[in-house]
Amino acid sequence: MSNPAKIGTYHLASHGTTGKLLDALNSFLPAEFVPWVDGDKTKCDAVLLFGVSREKALEIAPSGLRCLAFIGGETFPVSSQSSEVRLSSSSRLPQCFRGRTLPDKGIERVCLLKPEAGDEVLARKGDDILWLHSKQGASEVDLIAMEPPALADGGYLFEHFQSGNWLRLLPLLHFLREVSGWEYPPLRAGFMFDDPNLRWKSYGYVNYDRLAQDAARHNYHASFATVPLDGWHVHRATASLFQKNQSRLSLLIHGNNHTTKELARTQDDTSRRALAAQALRRIERLERASGLEISRVMAAPHGACTHDMATVLLRTGFEAACISRGSIMNQNPGTTWPVSVGLNPAEFLGAGLPVIPRFRLKRGCETEMLLAAFLGQPVIPVGHHEEVAGGLDLLAELTGTLNSIGEVRWMDMKSIARSNYCTRREDEVLHVRMYSRKILLKVPQGVNQLCVHRPWLNDGAAEGLTMRTATSAPVSFPSYHGEPIATGSGEEVEIRAVPADAIDPHTISLSRTPLWAVARRQLCEARDRLKPVFDRLRPKKSENGKQKAGPVK
Repeated sequence: MSNPAKIGTYHLASHGTTGKLLDALNSFLPAEFVPWVDGDKTKCDAVLLFGVSREKALEIAPSGLRCLAFIGGETFPVSSQSSEVRLSSSSRLPQCFRGRTLPDKGIERVCLLKPEAGDEVLARKGDDILWLHSKQGASEVDLIAMEPPALADGGYLFEHFQSGNWLRLLPLLHFLREVSGWEYPPLRAGFMFDDPNLRWKSYGYVNYDRLAQDAARHNYHASFATVPLDGWHVHRATASLFQKNQSRLSLLIHGNNHTTKELARTQDDTSRRALAAQALRRIERLERASGLEISRVMAAPHGACTHDMATVLLRTGFEAACISRGSIMNQNPGTTWPVSVGLNPAEFLGAGLPVIPRFRLKRGCETEMLLAAFLGQPVIPVGHHEEVAGGLDLLAELTGTLNSIGEVRWMDMKSIARSNYCTRREDEVLHVRMYSRKILLKVPQGVNQLCVHRPWLNDGAAEGLTMRTATSAPVSFPSYHGEPIATGSGEEVEIRAVPADAIDPHTISLSRTPLWAVARRQLCEARDRLKPVFDRLRPKKSENGKQKAGPVK
């Protein structure tokens, strides 16, 4: 691993939970926290202060070092009954938060902060200043009027960085990101809909042609998690529409038969292999019939996937899965998760299957979108066809929020998976932290060595690694431990982490699909396709509360 940043810590008052918090932050981005000694700035890259006064913070803040201070002393109830936090447009804030007004219900008491000459207010709630940047002479420091988050035993950082409770942790994460030197992926996004297939020009409320036009008009991409069992028939015009709009529409994989929680209920390894292999072989047939490339990313039905199933998916050729943080934790209750779970570009299941996070597509999910953007996570709001029952305005509104941050790379799931990595440069060496099994990287100018880090490997474990460029044959490293690899500046490099005991899905014996599973899927699809018709026919309430028939269009 690259040399971590060294951060001096100073405690003027007692903060009993600070030790747990620092340990948790260290699991998020490795750093070396050491006691700060006044005047000795040569041994630290930054300074973190707890419980100090404004005067003490400016006295300690040394010239040239990044400094963050949580102000101590008497606290007062916030003056505003509203949960709204107003953030300034300052370049000192992360770009995705600048100029936003977002709810945070977790701020109840604050220390008194008053701006002085040269101060820049970064966040406020009502009349209370929560975060300001102060500069006096050679001293610069961010001053926080809130207490830092308190981590309970067995708690996780994400509990303090989610919709409705995020601001107290934001300054710390932003500070650590700046100090660590790690560069996160660019802003990437894509809407996702579970279940649709290519058997007709629409699926329930989703009309593919209208959606493609709307995506081009507003600049977004939509991926459809399709059930491999549905691939027996392809509507030619629909396949052609997808081919012509590959920058706007794409497919990934949604289970195999789409039975209830099928990736969690399969009990033995033979059945797991048969399930994964059958899904892939069905998808290959669908690709041949449609002329489309389908991302080897698994959207688990009902968000359910176990460690054992994840290992089989990995070994049979899936590059990643896409499941919400809540679902993977709920479906694997006996797992000891890192305290930073939910804040990374991906988590890992089984023997190291990357799990890309997603969250529910709904009105009011803007905060989730912005938090994901800040964390370097792909922004993937997911829903079903009913989410656009009222039209496509919701997608346009959410797209507008995201596109207002800056350049957004709207991508299919294969591209999202292969861009899921972080980098840190140390002179001529580029450290690459993989959050996917296969990544595409352009080597910066002046870099001639790569060190690849795979966070799913622990305790010195090693796995195979292959690298190739457009102009060279693949180079294999059967047991790679992170040592430097020679490379050329400006080269486009493909890096693949080879899973142990890979399985060729074509060598696996398949089981006959139960008739009940086929019938269940057919009934579910019929329900989805007929729902718009039934909704139009369903009686609606008039203004006086009586039922009246809805118009038939």
